Amino acid sequence: MQNNKLIFACCSDTHGLHTSAGLEIPVGDVLLFAGDAGLDSKQDIQAFETWLSLLPHAHKVVVMGNMDSAAAVPANAPGPSSKLHTQQKCIPLKYGQSVCDEIVEVAGYRIFGSPWTPAFYGQWQLQSEEAARVHWERLLPPDAQVDIIMTHGPPHGYGDRTKGRHVGDKALLKAVQSLKRPPLLWVCGHIHESVGSYRVPHPAAPGEGILLINAAANNIRLGDSSAAPRAVEITGREKAEVSSDAAAAANGRIQTYARKPWRINKRTSITKKF
Repeated sequence: MQNNKLIFACCSDTHGLHTSAGLEIPVGDVLLFAGDAGLDSKQDIQAFETWLSLLPHAHKVVVMGNMDSAAAVPANAPGPSSKLHTQQKCIPLKYGQSVCDEIVEVAGYRIFGSPWTPAFYGQWQLQSEEAARVHWERLLPPDAQVDIIMTHGPPHGYGDRTKGRHVGDKALLKAVQSLKRPPLLWVCGHIHESVGSYRVPHPAAPGEGILLINAAANNIRLGDSSAAPRAVEITGREKAEVSSDAAAAANGRIQTYARKPWRINKRTSITKKF
């Protein structure tokens, strides 16, 4: 990975909100979208593609979610865990990079993306804890070299609390904490109530952990300003520290970063907020 400083705009769970004027996206180099755009039809996919095409980010990386049914494609051949859950892939995108159970390199950073979540409803469902264990151990072995993780669902205990319960994926958490080299950033969504920033402990990063952003934006429509998409600045593989204050940028290598956002207006054109 290059020692380059980039701004990553993090967003998830728009559920169609991206087609309105109510969603503001931070300016940045890379857009990380963690699923649930609400792609239920070809028309939804076309609208999402239009939105992606209008955003100024040089790279747009997308993971699908359980509510993106029109983006699911059955695999041609069963995988190692076919007996434990249905194998599905994701459609490619014209104006973004759809990442499904793989590691891709974007602007010098290795990004792992997967849409799978514990059994709930919709697409990409792991039907048992054993299915989840097999799935994540296969995709994220301890030697995997990953800088950024994108999963639609959160890990157990972090960004996953709803109705007083933690509902995140225990097997996913274990797989990530077993990586010999901890990722710098983890972006997810799925659990709207737990939007925000967290630190996931990792044995190779004591006291630092992994910065996790639950970027679910759906509750913006309910007036929750904390659900606004966030931006994160990353500089190489250096020690990571979080700062919510842009003025403290010099003290950290990773931070929540405030920049002028872009948004789509009702005429589907870009406007810049000053």
